[in-house]
Amino acid sequence: MAGQCREAWTELAALGDAVWLDPVAADALAVCYETMHRAKANIEILSGALEAAGYEFCPTVWSPFWRRTQTSKEWIESRDEESELILASAQEPQSNHPGPLRDLIIAERKRLIEGHKKIANSFHEERLGIVRPLVPPDSPSWLRKLTSRVGDLPLSLIVWHSTVGGVNLVGRHPELTPPGIECDPLFVAPLRAVVDVCMVWQEEHAGSQERPPFQMPISPPASVKAGTTTEGAQYVVTLPNAALDAVVENEPHGLNFVDYLRLAFEWGGFPGYADMPGKAPPLIHRLKERSLPI
Repeated sequence: MAGQCREAWTELAALGDAVWLDPVAADALAVCYETMHRAKANIEILSGALEAAGYEFCPTVWSPFWRRTQTSKEWIESRDEESELILASAQEPQSNHPGPLRDLIIAERKRLIEGHKKIANSFHEERLGIVRPLVPPDSPSWLRKLTSRVGDLPLSLIVWHSTVGGVNLVGRHPELTPPGIECDPLFVAPLRAVVDVCMVWQEEHAGSQERPPFQMPISPPASVKAGTTTEGAQYVVTLPNAALDAVVENEPHGLNFVDYLRLAFEWGGFPGYADMPGKAPPLIHRLKERSLPI
């Protein structure tokens, strides 16, 4: 809170899994929550500024990486189709009612239709693998689904998924993302997508005496975000891991998760420009000036 963000984080990280124990557990949790609240504020600021600058977000960049078991695939497809039928039924013309009752019925029907639209849109976007610029956190039950299958998560990722959710700043803009520039827009897969991938991993290794550690997906590679390729090694965190933080593997700087977030915010949401500062457009410098330190 006094501005020593890196110093406090480094001191806690040096404690390893002792961050879960007294007398430092409460402080570690408080530092994590303050860090992630600031991260969320930064993402809200950046996504709003990007939208105002005419940035065209790419919500389907994660679609090829959102893997599901056959059961999960069938479930989301059926829910998508069912919610569309419910919405269509709610929108069917109604018989007129006389007097003041008519206005009440119209108002209530409008409210119900809006609710059905929201539900239908949610299922449809999940079916298509769409990730918006800021995805609200899933319920705590989704964290339990993950930890029950793979073991401990770093405290940083637990608090991230409890506070922030998912983020997708991948998009197109003539100044920010010119052709051939892999500027690596910030992306963190929502927890619901992570759990789906975990269930596929669990199914693929069912019956194995020694299954490999689960690699929790974080982000598509920079080349996929830039549209130069359709394949590549995702950014991942290997689980179980009970430390404060964990290395984001395949990320070119070899950073822990929070350090990766720091780098992203220091470059206006586009950490790839850290390796080519001379190519960073003026808009990047205006964006990064708005970010809070984490």
